[in-house]
Amino acid sequence: MTERTVRFFEITDVHGHRLPADLPFEAIRNAVNDVAEDKAYVSVGNTMEVLGSTYEAPTSGPRPTVPLITLDRITRDVRLRIERRRNYRPLVLGQDETWAEPTFFSLFPRNVLAVLRNSGSAPGVASFRDYINHLEILDGAIGVTPLADRNAVRAIADVDTLTKLTVAIGADVSPDDFDGTPLIADVLRQARTRLGAVGFEFTVKLATQGQAEASDIAVDELRQLVEGNGLAHVTKAQMTYRRLEDHRADTYNFIQEAVTTGVVVELVDQTVQPTLRSASEATAKAYNEDKYDDIQSALRLSD
Repeated sequence: MTERTVRFFEITDVHGHRLPADLPFEAIRNAVNDVAEDKAYVSVGNTMEVLGSTYEAPTSGPRPTVPLITLDRITRDVRLRIERRRNYRPLVLGQDETWAEPTFFSLFPRNVLAVLRNSGSAPGVASFRDYINHLEILDGAIGVTPLADRNAVRAIADVDTLTKLTVAIGADVSPDDFDGTPLIADVLRQARTRLGAVGFEFTVKLATQGQAEASDIAVDELRQLVEGNGLAHVTKAQMTYRRLEDHRADTYNFIQEAVTTGVVVELVDQTVQPTLRSASEATAKAYNEDKYDDIQSALRLSD
């Protein structure tokens, strides 16, 4: 047993507005199952290939479960080595085999989307959005926004001087997801152009004296990230700053302050990936027990 993180989002329209009714999760799962083999592998964000599948949770058992859509990141050219007692051999896939890295998604009332990623290289919420939109399963295109605490906005308003900003972005995210934050978009665009489908993390450090203009620009980037849709597409966003009121040093982690929770899952020994049953149980627990009140509060705040 090990721990993974479940993060909660809200599915919206492409402009970030609330949908008028709950999406039909069963119909969406059926549509994913009905995708023809020659259309099953979908390129998302122009950088990643994903394959969708579904899991219909059993109705009996010691713990509650929920149905899932799984998106696997597909890697066709794996250049890894396997080690056993200092003896190395290549990881060789069969002619019709690929290396897959999963993320598990489930949909709850009021279009609350739960996301359980196996690792930082697994598909993120941008992949789910692009995958659903590519298949044209629904009447219109969807967007996804994070269920975040309004404290994030208040924390930015409390910044006198920003001294450090760290942002991490998954391999499936497009620079277009950061139109309102040109610094982040430019860094990501350079990474995509030169390195391809990679995830990366960058840190900006500012002196406490003499860089007030740079601090103001970075704070504005953060404000746009939080108030826009960019925060849905980062895996880390943290700032260190001097408070406006008393100039004391403080930190704020935007992801931890969003609606997230750690869950315990059972892994498959051969792949070090959660079993479908354990991912289903962990997601159900995260929604029904761990974060239900926080989710409802975040929904009310965004009404």
